[in-house]
Amino acid sequence: MDTSQPNVLLILTDQQPVSTLGCYGNPFVQTPAQDRIAKDGMRFDNFYIAAFPCTPSRATLVTGRYTHHHGVVTNDVELDDALPSLGNTFRDAGYNTAWIGKWHLGGQMYRGVEGPPFNNTWIRKRLDNDTDFEFEQVAGGTGEDESRSGFDHWIGGWKHFKSYLQTTDLPEEVKEHPRVGNHNAAPSAPDREHSVSRLGENHHMAHFFADETIQFLNTQKDQDSPFCSVLSFYGPHLPVCPPKPWDEFIPLDQVELPPNFDAPMDNKPAFQSSQERIFVRNTWSREEIRDYIRRYWGYVSYIDVQIQRVLDALKANGQEDNTIVVFTSDHGDMIGQFGMVYKLTYCGYDTLMKVPFMIRWPNHIPAETVNASLASSVDLMPTLLDLAGVSVPEGVDGASMADVLTQKSDTVREEIFTDLMNRGIMLRQGDWKFVLNWKPSTGDWRRPDVTTAGEGNRERDELYHLADDPHEIHNLAYREGHADRVETMKNRILTWLDETGHPYLSTIRDLSALAPSE
Repeated sequence: MDTSQPNVLLILTDQQPVSTLGCYGNPFVQTPAQDRIAKDGMRFDNFYIAAFPCTPSRATLVTGRYTHHHGVVTNDVELDDALPSLGNTFRDAGYNTAWIGKWHLGGQMYRGVEGPPFNNTWIRKRLDNDTDFEFEQVAGGTGEDESRSGFDHWIGGWKHFKSYLQTTDLPEEVKEHPRVGNHNAAPSAPDREHSVSRLGENHHMAHFFADETIQFLNTQKDQDSPFCSVLSFYGPHLPVCPPKPWDEFIPLDQVELPPNFDAPMDNKPAFQSSQERIFVRNTWSREEIRDYIRRYWGYVSYIDVQIQRVLDALKANGQEDNTIVVFTSDHGDMIGQFGMVYKLTYCGYDTLMKVPFMIRWPNHIPAETVNASLASSVDLMPTLLDLAGVSVPEGVDGASMADVLTQKSDTVREEIFTDLMNRGIMLRQGDWKFVLNWKPSTGDWRRPDVTTAGEGNRERDELYHLADDPHEIHNLAYREGHADRVETMKNRILTWLDETGHPYLSTIRDLSALAPSE
């Protein structure tokens, strides 16, 4: 194997907050593989996604572009294959490329399944519009099934996993179920109840993807070219149904509710407590929510075992020393905070926007190092290219973190920006976080008569001082003494949108000038 350039192995989970890892302070969850990546390299304690949720975040990860440049501002939009990406840039530089697992950049994920929310095969297609990103649902896309964006070796969670299921001894009702695959791990019950995956430990998609990654690594050990491989798990994303025994791996009496579980919601955007599926503290019992959390932790621990199997194969193949290994996630989960589960728009909470990030490269990145500066997922793609000595394509918004990784610098960014599904922007500067929500959660902002507070106006903004309020309980945006900071951070967001060439800045300015709904 040519060792003049490093291999790259990027490991992604889906919807995993930093609170679910041992190396970030969780004393109950077992994540030795993830913790070891952090110990053998550098861990980032303030790494934020640049776009939320799944599809926008992943598009930014693989292209190094902000959402208003790659156009994937909401879920189920198809990423343009012509855009320079992690896959096609490494491939063009002579790398063997592979994507194994969740993609979510090829349109609706469940191909050929009738009935809502699937309705067969579709994508969200962008419409010509001079005021805002707008989409219509049309037939098309490749889902999870075909090679995209320069990743030549391709294993997805739909047709590939379904074909694998036919080789197993699982019950026919599981193997033949039309919706099993991708996120659907054959749950035994709804998330409110105690649910486990009927796929079992050895036939779960996480195990399948680890097997496929190991097989790919084995094919690369005698190759002259380096590889860039992505292992992308669907878990611990809902449904939260780990296989046995991981559902009860952590005793229920060891699980405590988050400190902000009972925090009042009257100073928050109204949307947050209006979603019955997400805001569950008034409908689920405390024991049900604690059981959700412990299953979540168990799911993370189960996936960690699969990660360890892959790392063991890397070592056995002699690939460990010359492979850059990265671990991160596309976003987090509320996991009981404010009495909520799943993910939530119209907010910028750390449990959703701040994700684990650690990177190791033996003899290049110092082991057992921690960086506490602000960092952004938009920088991942150019960082990996830079470390590998591959030129970064024009049009990439992110910047390489190589100087920080080699400790020539200790600061990645002074401020970070996160696009919130084309509804708002989160800005963090030092200990301050501000969320500008420019759209309403109800009504139609395009109505010409929307000029005063009420339905159709935008949601409330949020301001937090994280040093004093790490659990983001006290929204200071409308409290006395904070008006100047709100105005300054709001204007900084608008200036940044102008600096980065947002195509709909005028619309955002106009909407941001409206009074928030009460």
